Amino acid sequence: MNVIIYTRVSTDEQADKGFSLKHQKESLENYCNQKGYNILRHFEEDYSAKNFENRPEWKKLMTYIKANKKIVDSVLFTRWDRFSRNTEQAYSVIRQFKDWEIGINSTEQPLDLTQSSAKMLLAISLTLPEIENDSISLRTRQGLRKGLKEGCYMGGAAPFGYIKIRNEEGKSTLTPHPELSVLVKKVFAEYAKGIYSTEDIRKKYYNKGLKMSKNGFTHLLKNVMYTGKIYISEWKKEPEMIVEGLHDAIVDTNTFEQVQKVMAGKCPKPRRATENIVEQLPLRGFLLCPDCGRVLTGSASKGHNGVNSYWYYHCNPPCKVRYKIGEVHSLFGQLLDEFSIQEDQIKMLYKKILAEVFQDEGETKEVHIQSLKRELGKLQSRLESVEQKFFDDVIDVKTYNEMKRKTDVQMGEIKMELEQIKSRGKDFQKHLEEGISIFKNVNGFYENATLEGKRQIIKSIFNEKLIYTPKYFKTSHLDETIKLVLTQMKKLKFLRVK
Repeated sequence: MNVIIYTRVSTDEQADKGFSLKHQKESLENYCNQKGYNILRHFEEDYSAKNFENRPEWKKLMTYIKANKKIVDSVLFTRWDRFSRNTEQAYSVIRQFKDWEIGINSTEQPLDLTQSSAKMLLAISLTLPEIENDSISLRTRQGLRKGLKEGCYMGGAAPFGYIKIRNEEGKSTLTPHPELSVLVKKVFAEYAKGIYSTEDIRKKYYNKGLKMSKNGFTHLLKNVMYTGKIYISEWKKEPEMIVEGLHDAIVDTNTFEQVQKVMAGKCPKPRRATENIVEQLPLRGFLLCPDCGRVLTGSASKGHNGVNSYWYYHCNPPCKVRYKIGEVHSLFGQLLDEFSIQEDQIKMLYKKILAEVFQDEGETKEVHIQSLKRELGKLQSRLESVEQKFFDDVIDVKTYNEMKRKTDVQMGEIKMELEQIKSRGKDFQKHLEEGISIFKNVNGFYENATLEGKRQIIKSIFNEKLIYTPKYFKTSHLDETIKLVLTQMKKLKFLRVK
């Protein structure tokens, strides 16, 4: 009798209990030697799979049988649970083998499948492993949900930007990756602005370490885990829920919520800076027409050869005021040079002004901090009240999650505002040195700035629009601090303040 022997082990636990591949093979070989059977082939499966189509070695076994039906008499295995833990699929395979006139049996739980009385024993032999499998699956699922509800990370590989660890209590959780977490934070912050598409951001950061597909990147932006929370899907009669995780957040709740709004198209998409402002015209929007008082715009005109472009600041028709940008920019550069002051001249005065600003801001800041702390305390009390109502079954899980989410968002906003307020006023010396370095070379600082940086410098110095004349600029108002510094140090040649 020509037979094929089949061995399978699906878990380490089974191997520990005596179902090891080596033990199964030796048992089958001894059985065949005692019976005088000829072993044609041995197929060894060490791949855990409930279904036959997911077992690589079983597929090879079937291919071999189809090519050698005439010489194969039977397929043997040690126990029926080594054959299958799926009753429906097991019967299907047995029927197929019967059609091929090939036997299939267990050496430790042998059944004479030609007898009708064996059908009940076969049903029991196949059903018991399936019941055990279902019980294991149920216990595993319950254990998984229990861990998730406790804030543990129960997944496989850690999400991008995190490292999988165990905390001091031995619970599975995550910790931010020292480098990749910074990348994730930048991605969320940039996408939250609503300026760029997901693909723009993905391509920008792909070569910086964010190597993932389009779908993977979209999933990253939607993953609430980056806010320090755990998502638990719906199961049986339990609704889906979001709980606090044991891991630290990489992204604050405000930024995450903003990203979700942008992805859902609920935020108006601002035009990009390069679309709003022509690179060659940093002063556009800051200049007034000396004739009609309207704000000057700017554009390029083609030369007589139709190739070269010449840029101008100009008024709109019917007004014909027009200035070459070279002349305007040159005079503006001279004006900024006038703003440059020697360090020994500016240091004492600027330090005094800065100290007054910091002191005034400090008094106001402390009042604001106390107000925010009181509001935070109220929200904390509200959250505790909501939790108590949930524990007392006054509200259901869905209501609890929604109320908790809204409260968390409000608390997150206040905490972020507190951090911002606390950070202001620090590093007095740093502010002093930065301010002095700018005053030492205002024009150089301006020339090396980005387009948006140049416009910020203009806004910080000039509160009102400028009027250009071939010899100087005119304005109705100048920033008081700038004015105080400059008027005490020098007379301005290229600026007239009305």
